[in-house]
Amino acid sequence: MVELKKGWRLAASAAAFAVLVLISLLNLDSIVNNSSGAGSSVGAEGGFALRPFLKYIFSLIAAAAVLFVRLRPKRWLHILASWIIFLSGPVLCFEMVRVLVGAQRYAWYIYLDNLVFYVVLQFAVFVLTQSVRISLTASFIISYILHAANQLVLLIRGTPLVPTDLLAIRTAMTVTTPGDWKLDINLLTGTCILFVLVAVSLGLENGYPRKWVRAAAVLPALAVLVMGCRYIINIDYLSYSTSTFDTESTNNLNGVALSFYINLRKSSFDPPEGYDPAAIEEFLLAYEDEVLADGEELPNIIVIMNESFSDLSYLGKLKTDQPYMEYYNELAKEYPNGRVLVSVLGGGTCNTEFEYLTGLSMMYTPNNCYTYMQHIKQEIPSLASYLDGYGYETVAMHPFYEVCWKRNTVYELMGFDDFISGEDMTDYKSRYTSADRWEKGFGDEVEYVRTLISDSYFYKQVIDKFENKAEDRIFIFGVTVQNHSGYEYDGEDFVTDVHIEDYEVSCPRAEQYLSLVKKSDEALRELIEYFEQVDEKTLIVFFGDHQPNVESWLIDYLAPQRKLIVNSFLTRYETPFLIWSNYELDESVKKNQGIISANYLALRTLECAGVPLSREWQMIKDAQEVATAMNTWGYFDKTVSWNERKDTYRDEILNIYNFYTYYTMTGGES
Repeated sequence: MVELKKGWRLAASAAAFAVLVLISLLNLDSIVNNSSGAGSSVGAEGGFALRPFLKYIFSLIAAAAVLFVRLRPKRWLHILASWIIFLSGPVLCFEMVRVLVGAQRYAWYIYLDNLVFYVVLQFAVFVLTQSVRISLTASFIISYILHAANQLVLLIRGTPLVPTDLLAIRTAMTVTTPGDWKLDINLLTGTCILFVLVAVSLGLENGYPRKWVRAAAVLPALAVLVMGCRYIINIDYLSYSTSTFDTESTNNLNGVALSFYINLRKSSFDPPEGYDPAAIEEFLLAYEDEVLADGEELPNIIVIMNESFSDLSYLGKLKTDQPYMEYYNELAKEYPNGRVLVSVLGGGTCNTEFEYLTGLSMMYTPNNCYTYMQHIKQEIPSLASYLDGYGYETVAMHPFYEVCWKRNTVYELMGFDDFISGEDMTDYKSRYTSADRWEKGFGDEVEYVRTLISDSYFYKQVIDKFENKAEDRIFIFGVTVQNHSGYEYDGEDFVTDVHIEDYEVSCPRAEQYLSLVKKSDEALRELIEYFEQVDEKTLIVFFGDHQPNVESWLIDYLAPQRKLIVNSFLTRYETPFLIWSNYELDESVKKNQGIISANYLALRTLECAGVPLSREWQMIKDAQEVATAMNTWGYFDKTVSWNERKDTYRDEILNIYNFYTYYTMTGGES
């Protein structure tokens, strides 16, 4: 018997459908334009695709039918249907999330290895509740939440969720707002399917004819749960083709659940193959610490790591109606400059910080880790502690909340004398307590661009600290925040004034981003023009931490071969750097520095400043002769050929560098 629901059931269904409609209306542009973004089946130019649209419409109609219509079958048929749906639950759950992430069909063995995770989840809840309704509903909702989070991270940042992101939830909540959480058409379709499955689950027969049947049902469910857990533990995760280099493709190939599990298993920080602390010291015996010449005057060193500062023309020809890095390009004609190969995209700023401040490389740390969150637990050598030995006052500065990326803890362990955060830059009593503090949370004294403290205001704080330094010379490590994603701010106090001219489809995020870079460029001029008037020798190192996540079809347009050619792909992980000084640098310092990595940029900073190199820094310098630039996935050699990271390397110095990284990060653990 089929009938329309009545009473409280009808009211509850109407409320649920209203929520579904509201979600759709809030993301209407994704439906109309079918711009499903990263990981979707939409063409490179974001054109309308009929198939995803029809899937969404069908799922919405199905949700309406299931929510408002009630089936009244005979009891025996209802019980039979309940158990059939229960046993099919993991498959239904997996198919829901497969649609949600826009994945194609998997090979049967990959399908099986993913399916077992949903089996374990559903049967674990069943063992605890002995309820068909609750176990199905819980597994559907939990799986949806986890996979939706994966897709939101992918859409916001450009890379999917990895295990270490769970350690950075607090930071992520401070640098995103609900306005950034735009659902693509796959997510909307998956949301409709969730409503269908939950509505069906809640309507299933849940009774047992005898109490002993309830207890007996736990035994086979527990057996399935144990077998499922053993199966997961014994998955040969090393045999799977995975890439932390392109995590989106890995997820598409292996499935989100399995990829997440593989990354988790690979994330432990184990000693390198053949690790021997004594080998480090023996290798370093070939060097002697350099000493500062008598009367040598060391300069002030100011480092600016500019949030998301990059040049999208690295990817391909980009024509805009006005320049967005005009001043930077003028400086690059006269001062040392090049590109920094980084390990992160659209987020993960702390990893670029880590490489620069320590001279260590992410190539030698666990895949997908955030070193600040996981591995810095004791004092660790850094540029701050090193320069302190040469009489520098060492100060870290960041115009945002001090708790982000645990900077308030990590900077102290790195040996900084002081950390000046956004809370310290104003008399306004601002402390991060929740994401509600996102909107211009530092009072009216500061200058904002969108909702973030501007580069211009931040540089005034840097100058103020310089003018009031406590020692003869100062090292300032400043991290800006102005250009942070997302790039959909629509306040009247910000104007997007840089427009892309050679692309037919609108790219509002990319244009807002480029307009922000233009403001950063103007602020850089203000900073340099101030220090041009300073009598004290001063060196300024300026670089970007990572590229932004903008429209995926624009990236595909600019770099159509990036998923086929590794060197093209890596341009997505390159940012500009510049070394400026108000004094003459050594003639041996080249203007065009080419591509280096953040760990080597730290070395270059010391060399340009004339700071003597320790044995360890000399070892890192010699490592650059073999691996000219490195990041988490591998390194460029002298022929600019790409080499993937390995457990051990042909060149001894790369193995010693690996040993040294592990020794430094773990405090000498074996």
